[in-house]
Amino acid sequence: MAEIVAGFGMPHNPGSPALVLRDGPQCETARFYAEMAKELTAAAPDALIVFTDDHFNTFFLDNFPTFAIGIAGATGGPNDQTPMPHYKVPVPGALATHIRTSAIARGFDVALVQDFAVDHAVMVPLHFLTPGMNIPVLPIFINCLAPPLPTAQRCFALGQAVRDAVTSWPQPLRIAAIGSGSFSLEIGGPKIPIGNRAACTPDPQWSQHVQDLLHAARIDDLVAEATTARMLRAGNIGGELLNWIALLGLIGARKPVTILPQHDHGQAFAAWRLN
Repeated sequence: MAEIVAGFGMPHNPGSPALVLRDGPQCETARFYAEMAKELTAAAPDALIVFTDDHFNTFFLDNFPTFAIGIAGATGGPNDQTPMPHYKVPVPGALATHIRTSAIARGFDVALVQDFAVDHAVMVPLHFLTPGMNIPVLPIFINCLAPPLPTAQRCFALGQAVRDAVTSWPQPLRIAAIGSGSFSLEIGGPKIPIGNRAACTPDPQWSQHVQDLLHAARIDDLVAEATTARMLRAGNIGGELLNWIALLGLIGARKPVTILPQHDHGQAFAAWRLN
């Protein structure tokens, strides 16, 4: 039977690979990703589930599913303009099919995506965590950007459905999972101050509050408070919290072993151990 051995939450800023290349391994972003990579190595997973959103690169508004699972032999990316190497990574297709079938049986209309590439939301974390791309990766897409967004309750339940599907997989398999995204971020929108750059953190207090709830394992409170209106007050990318909430549905209400804040950027890095 498969088991879930670790969970991770982290941002996926497209500028991070270039930042680390410029500033070196001692910069904060490099150190925080290195801490996550150390935890991932210790967990020794056979496959990695990534709860991710897409920034209109794999999907667009004429075909933008609320939930989707990538099922293929392999995928690659980034399929956007992120300045980083292009990678190819294996996908555990049989496990992905099993999870999709099980989720549909639980009442989730999960779209099927084949012959696809992924953007920086998947590839930036993998670039730092597993640059050899030797761990198969199963992307589960959640619409975090284009209203109407799914509710936090629905995303948490999706994580629970994925957990049940994983634990019903008949073969021994160690699974880790990532929730990819920020808590407070505005890109190209009206919350950016006049004369400022193209992105900002409109609500660092919300980011701090989210991290306080995570640290205390007050997951029910987080799910209740993460309404669409509240998340989008934290920026037009604030809905990426839903990726973390799906992760929490998968790993359960437990305190992280580490949480590394970047409040000025509206984000954090966190790790959970389950075994």
